[in-house]
Amino acid sequence: MPSDDRPVVVVVVKGLGIGGAEKLISEGARHWDRSAFDYRVAYVLPWKDQLVADLEALDVPVTCVGSPRGLTPRAALALRRALKVWNTALVHAHLPTAGVLARLVTPRPVVYTEHNLVWSYRAPTRLFNRLTYGRNAAVTAVSDAVAATVASYPGPAVEVVPNGVSVAVEPAARDGARLELGLGADDSLVVHVGNIRPGKGHDMLIEFAGALLAHRPKATVVSVGGEKYPGGLDQLRSAAEEAGLNGRLRFLGRRSDALSFIAAADVYVNPADFEGLPVTILEAMALGRPVVATAVGGVPALISDGVNGRLVPPRSPRALVDAVADLLDDPGTAGRIGAAGADTVAAEYGLESMVRAFEDIYRSVLT
Repeated sequence: MPSDDRPVVVVVVKGLGIGGAEKLISEGARHWDRSAFDYRVAYVLPWKDQLVADLEALDVPVTCVGSPRGLTPRAALALRRALKVWNTALVHAHLPTAGVLARLVTPRPVVYTEHNLVWSYRAPTRLFNRLTYGRNAAVTAVSDAVAATVASYPGPAVEVVPNGVSVAVEPAARDGARLELGLGADDSLVVHVGNIRPGKGHDMLIEFAGALLAHRPKATVVSVGGEKYPGGLDQLRSAAEEAGLNGRLRFLGRRSDALSFIAAADVYVNPADFEGLPVTILEAMALGRPVVATAVGGVPALISDGVNGRLVPPRSPRALVDAVADLLDDPGTAGRIGAAGADTVAAEYGLESMVRAFEDIYRSVLT
């Protein structure tokens, strides 16, 4: 049994919807050393709660400090009260909103993790993040590319702690995804997973799908991800229909079984304009799927073109089509690249390794 003198570590995040940073918390919780630290989780947006049940199933206390209006002064007061009641020793904040909030409401040390290239945030977010940044006790970034964008900020030196994954998909789930899509043994499946928001390349996905399907009518392209702004999913579906791709380019929306579609893919694609270190790419590589991704952010440090994946320039649908077509036409090369990707993730991007690195930082800060 854990001792009563464990320091309380409160993980703070804006929401617990299905997203990369959020999944790192909910899945990383399986590896938390709860004999050494008393973990709690606090989040702000009550409507982003899809991963709350996963944490509660692990007996992790989870508290929403926000109201139906989301981030308000009342949320800040609620977080301050919660941190005080819990006798918090350290706060680990993920992403700028949680980072700014934590720095403003508690005198306790804040460990901050940056997941994205900071210029990808809106100007007010960047401003408040920078103004409060010096309050951090320690800072981590998910990749060298992300670390470089905060290197000039006042505060502690940035330590790179890469994202980690630990995934497995049962064959029945993989086969079920293909069955749901109505695919036969000879049909090719290209999969993309990413929430619908600016910069994630969904518009390019439509152009890519049109060019690919014009020459490979037995292929299907699927995108899985929830919308950041209301109406985003319907707009994409309408655009796909107007492009004559209805049925062959499918936007499935938010799915808790997104991994099943990744496992079922012949090729996984990421057409984003910017990335920190995408969890979905790591998941696809871990599952042995050949990945074609835009060479942005931390992706080129993860993928060596032609070795464990394929890299293409951003905003270049033609290059994306050519790379995907090459892999679909050459299953041997696709298999080799997929296996090399799985080896890369197993060797360098383990979920438990990520958690241990964070806990070493906690000990350093608390010493």
